Amino acid sequence: RNVVLDRMVALKTLSPAEADEAKKAKITPRPKRLPFIQENYAMDAVQRDLNLLLTQDQIDNGGLSIYTTLDSAVQNAAQQALETQLTKIEHQSNFHHPLKASYRPPESGEGDSSMPYLEGAVVTIDNASGGIRALVGGRDYAQSKFNRALAPTNRQVGSAFKPFVYTIAFTHGLLPGAAISDGPIQPGEIEGAGSWSPGNSDGTYVGIQPCSYGLIHSRNTMSVRVGQFGGLDAVQQVANTLSLSQNVPHGPAIYIGSFETNLKDLTAAYSVFPNAGMRKQAYIIERIDNQQHKPIYRAAHISAPALDPSAAWMTSQLMEQVLTSGTAASARSSGFRLPAAGKTGTTNDYKDAWFLGYTTTLTCGVWVGFDQPTTIIPHGYGAALALPVWTQVMNKAAEHYPAQALQPTMPIQHATVCSISNQLATTGCQTAGSAYDIDLPADKVPTVACQVHGGEQWPFAQQLQGLPQKAATFPGRFFRSFRKLFGGR
Repeated sequence: RNVVLDRMVALKTLSPAEADEAKKAKITPRPKRLPFIQENYAMDAVQRDLNLLLTQDQIDNGGLSIYTTLDSAVQNAAQQALETQLTKIEHQSNFHHPLKASYRPPESGEGDSSMPYLEGAVVTIDNASGGIRALVGGRDYAQSKFNRALAPTNRQVGSAFKPFVYTIAFTHGLLPGAAISDGPIQPGEIEGAGSWSPGNSDGTYVGIQPCSYGLIHSRNTMSVRVGQFGGLDAVQQVANTLSLSQNVPHGPAIYIGSFETNLKDLTAAYSVFPNAGMRKQAYIIERIDNQQHKPIYRAAHISAPALDPSAAWMTSQLMEQVLTSGTAASARSSGFRLPAAGKTGTTNDYKDAWFLGYTTTLTCGVWVGFDQPTTIIPHGYGAALALPVWTQVMNKAAEHYPAQALQPTMPIQHATVCSISNQLATTGCQTAGSAYDIDLPADKVPTVACQVHGGEQWPFAQQLQGLPQKAATFPGRFFRSFRKLFGGR
């Protein structure tokens, strides 16, 4: 600076006095613009949000302090668990695809967007805040910048959507013990289905079962009938409310997840279950400070009601059983002991494998598949391919995020209910063998007695204050819905 000022004096463009005054001024160097180093997929997610939150000038000027929600221990556990499991799958005798170890990056040094080898993604969200504790969008960021955890990387969700279908049905009055047919879907049985008749993934049908069996064992035919009970409009609306997709098709195939979404949004949607039906917006930047260490951005911690709390709790209870006796029971047999709930997901031809689940503190989602959808392995279910990643991540995370028993947030009441009418059981229900005992949120306990079987109310029902001894009429819509649950028209 001083050299330039002296030169200006020599050229008589500046007086000596002006030059001396200018030399006394304090020099405040402009912060050096540093490139944002994207070392992994989590930093890619941070950069994306920065581009939305700040102007380009703010980013260019630099000097910012950015505080994220990421937890390095959980992040590292997620990356390691994913790589360990995918490598294990690659070494199975029925895996017939290119191996990551055999991949050679292009000579240009630029990573491909689409990888030929098996890929996956992991997202872990803090239930209390919505803060993302871990985000892994693939196996190797240096080889591929394609972030599989975020939009627009959408994949068919499959069976992982079923918990929301059951929650809507429970909201509309269906109960977990209701008798539902697992038989083949009949032509004309499902509104809007035409000749569409999905089967179960194992090719079997097991007759009339409690509604709960359909979710715990991921039965397609039962889930379609449950979806019909809740209604297509209501199911489509909840998918939109949870921001799962902008273009959820209006057809009964959505009952078994025949639409696409991304892992981050689906994981955030699952966090409504441990949050009593409240949806917390997932975020990865907690705060941004300027050069003077003053906050210029703070996360808003946005939450809004998304599901009926009681219905969400009923579904959550069933998802606990998924991990103990259902499609994800292998988690317990492999040593996973935390109190938790979740759901497997598998799509047509075994092209996508999912597992999403939660404890009281964290919700975690895992996806496994190829960038160009193809069968991973024959019978490659979510329980075999994605669940092992989830259990490893959650076990490690529990060291810092202890898991407590999942508890309801509303009063629970015991009831004796008829599995056919979905109303309070009578002596006729006992004779017919359709009466069963269940603990329900108080606002989900039926208020009228079964008229299908007749007879006097079962003693428990008479203990409920103000309950009519016999129902004057049985709601027509309710009865018609139950006929369809049995495979009727």
